[in-house]
Amino acid sequence: MENVISEIGSEPDNARIEHEMSTPTNMLTIEPASLSSSVEWGLPPSKSHLIRWLALISQTEQEAFLRFNGTPGNDVISMSKCIESMGSSIEERESGWLVSGSSGLVMDSLFLDCGNSGTTANFLTAISACNIGTVCLDGDRTLRSRSSKELCSTLRQMGCTIDSDVVPRSVSGGIDNFDVLHDWSRTSQGLSSLMVASPGFEEELRVSLSGESVSSGYWMLTREICISCGSKMTVEGGVAILPPWKIEIPEIIDIPLEESLRPVAILLSRLHGVCFETGLEDSGIGISRVIESFEEGGNEVFLGKASDIITPIAAIMAVGDGGRISGAAHARGKESDRISKTVELLGAFGLLSMETDDGLLIQGGQSPVRPADPVETHGDHRLAMTAMALASKTGGVVLEPECSAVTDPSFIDKIISLG
Repeated sequence: MENVISEIGSEPDNARIEHEMSTPTNMLTIEPASLSSSVEWGLPPSKSHLIRWLALISQTEQEAFLRFNGTPGNDVISMSKCIESMGSSIEERESGWLVSGSSGLVMDSLFLDCGNSGTTANFLTAISACNIGTVCLDGDRTLRSRSSKELCSTLRQMGCTIDSDVVPRSVSGGIDNFDVLHDWSRTSQGLSSLMVASPGFEEELRVSLSGESVSSGYWMLTREICISCGSKMTVEGGVAILPPWKIEIPEIIDIPLEESLRPVAILLSRLHGVCFETGLEDSGIGISRVIESFEEGGNEVFLGKASDIITPIAAIMAVGDGGRISGAAHARGKESDRISKTVELLGAFGLLSMETDDGLLIQGGQSPVRPADPVETHGDHRLAMTAMALASKTGGVVLEPECSAVTDPSFIDKIISLG
C-alpha cells in the first residue's frame, strides 16, 4: 500500500494507558544469519490452555496428566507455583505434568507471586474471592502496571473486598450478590476469570455484559474447557449465566502448541526467504484464522480477536505490502502499550509506521536496517521476540531479551542457533 502513512497526520485522540519505563537487566548482541534451507522452529505448549487447566484442577481433589511437547513458559510456571502454594502438587514427567488438585483449602493469609502473568493474577483473584480468608497477590514490575479494574469492579459488586485494581492486591472472599454488570470491552480475561471460579459459587451468577467483546477466542476457549468438565454455563444475548458445578477432569489432557507465536515464525520466514516449520495445528483460539485471512492477501487486518500478535504482524506488513491494522485498541493495556511501542520498535529498525486510535498504518516494501542503538523492549515478550527476529536479519543489540521466556523459554537459544 503506497503512502499509507500519509493518510493520517498527528497523534491519535486516544487516552493511552501509561506504563512504567523499563530498567533493562540484560542485553543480547545478535549478528545477521544467512540461511539457505528450511528451519524446524519448535513452539512451546500453549500457555492459555495450560493456565486454564491448572486453574480448574487446583479446585478439585482429582489427578490429571497434562501431556505436551516442549517447555512451558514462565507465565505457566508462575501459575504452577501459585497453585502449589494453594495445596496442589505437580510432578514433572518426560512428556508433561502430573497434576493433583487440593479443593476445600481455606486460603487465609496466603501470598501468591504471579510473576508476569496477568491471566494467573486474574484467575486467582476470582478463585480467591469465592473462599473465606484473605489472599495477597503480587507480580513483577510489568504486571504491576496492568489494571484489572473490570474484574475487580465486578467482584466488588458480588460482595468481595479488593483493595486495588492492580497488584499488589489483597482479596478477602465472600459472595452475597449473584446479579452483576461486567464490562468486557477492554479485555476478555474478566469473564474467563469468573468462568474458572464458577465451581466455587453457591448460587447461579448472572453477568450482564456491557460493551463489545474483544479477544473473544480466549473466553470461548475458557467456556469450551469448562463445559468439557461439566459446566452448564451459557453466554447469549449479552448475558452470561454461570451456575455452580462439580468439576470432572479427564485423566489425560493433550495441550496444543502456542498458536500466538506462529506470526514470529512467519516473520522469520519472510526475512530469510526460507520456511520456518512449526508443526502447528489450530488450537481453537482463533489466531490461526486471523493469520490465514492475512496470508490470503489484502491490506486490512482486524485484530479485535487477536491483539496479542500485533507486533510481529506489523513487522510482516512492513517488509511486505503494508496496510492497516485495526480493532486492537485493547493492545495498549498489555505488558506495554503495544501500539505505540510497536511503532517505536519498528522505527529502531528503520521501518516506518504510524499509530491510530485502534491500530497502525504501515508502509510496505521496506527493508529493515541494523539499529544504531540497543533496541528497547519494555519488558514485553512480544516486542522482544519481534526485535530478535528482525535482528536475526540485520544484526543488532536487543535489551531485556530474557522476557521472551514468558511464553517461550527456548526462544533466545533458537535465535542464536540461526547464526
